[in-house]
Amino acid sequence: MTLLATPDNRQSTAALTALVVDPNLDSRLEAVATAKRAGLVVAAEAAYGAEATFLAVERAPSIILLSLEEPPMRGLTTIEALQRQIPQVPVVAYSSRAEPAFLRRAMRAGARDFLLKPMRPDDLAEAVQAALAQERARGDETSEGRGLGTIVTVAGAKGGIGKSTLAVNLAVALRQSSGQDVALLDADVQFGDVGVMLDVETTAERCISFLARGAMEVSRQAVADCLVTHSSGVDVLGVFPEPQDWRVVGPERIARIATALAETHEYVVVDTPGTINELVAASVCEADIVLLVTSMELSSIKDTKTAVRILQSLEVDPGRIRLVINNSTDASTVTASDVAEATGLRVAQAIPHDRHLGRSVQRGVPVLLEQPGGGFSRAVYEMAAAITGTAAQPGRRSLRSLLTQPLTQRALAQRALTQRGGR
Repeated sequence: MTLLATPDNRQSTAALTALVVDPNLDSRLEAVATAKRAGLVVAAEAAYGAEATFLAVERAPSIILLSLEEPPMRGLTTIEALQRQIPQVPVVAYSSRAEPAFLRRAMRAGARDFLLKPMRPDDLAEAVQAALAQERARGDETSEGRGLGTIVTVAGAKGGIGKSTLAVNLAVALRQSSGQDVALLDADVQFGDVGVMLDVETTAERCISFLARGAMEVSRQAVADCLVTHSSGVDVLGVFPEPQDWRVVGPERIARIATALAETHEYVVVDTPGTINELVAASVCEADIVLLVTSMELSSIKDTKTAVRILQSLEVDPGRIRLVINNSTDASTVTASDVAEATGLRVAQAIPHDRHLGRSVQRGVPVLLEQPGGGFSRAVYEMAAAITGTAAQPGRRSLRSLLTQPLTQRALAQRALTQRGGR
């Protein structure tokens, strides 16, 4: 049974190739068999995450068939990653769940059609042709450029809640767990501390206010020329401490700079001031994911509740907002459930207090690099994994390393990856 496919003008699926993405081996085998009966050539098979995106780029299939079951987060994240990497290749989701809310989540993530299991070959063929017809109709809209990277805005209603520390360490975790290009934008143009926390030097000619001065065009190249690369591989656009420079950075420029970074980086982490002002609003509206940070203090929770109302007034999609409790501790009488009830948001992550944080900030070295096994670091790795769809492991071997190996080693790695997908 297909929920969205239209049977009109159905064409042959001969010579069309498919990538089947399904972490369940039995379900994957069934999907492969159905795809073949529908006339598709199965080019590769994969589980969620980086393996799927890597094979999608390498094999360039005509269509991607992706299983979506409970819990759906990794599947939805993989759909989003596939759409960023190869937006011209449609994704058709299939599932045993038929609830309208489940379907809507799949479509919001980027799926073009939704099939119920067990799939029938005729329904699959119709869905494939409908998705490809939609893609041809889009034509000029997507053929001129690549998809944008994911913008993650870290926001908070007040200062002193560890927002910048989280942004810095999350950028490093995204870089380590994905192996892809990551940029860190310090949008706190008056009191930004990202440069200090990473011990990188920001100059008057390589900072965010330089890009905002006068009529200077905020192009990808202009932004790239202002970046400073940290030893972790994260590209940093920081703040230069000139008393009046913050006045020249308007919300439109912030939005354009974030978009320019997303044109050249897979992930862009935006650190914002400890308030909700016009610059924060611009950063939030450009974001794919908003991490709204609060502490367990009652004043912080109260301010966060106000921030939620402000985000609602900006018509920010609630599905993009993730509530993060920083410095959570058992010593507090306030619980995560209390915070969720007060703000009306589900707590996406509770990050424990870590005594090493103060020292790492003073030394300009992210705690993630000094104490990768600590509670704070593990929580941030989990957060990065939820964003990238990859395993939450420090030091995980990245797919980028496969692409930079000598040819013989790379060929062996690709063969092993293919065999893994074909099991």
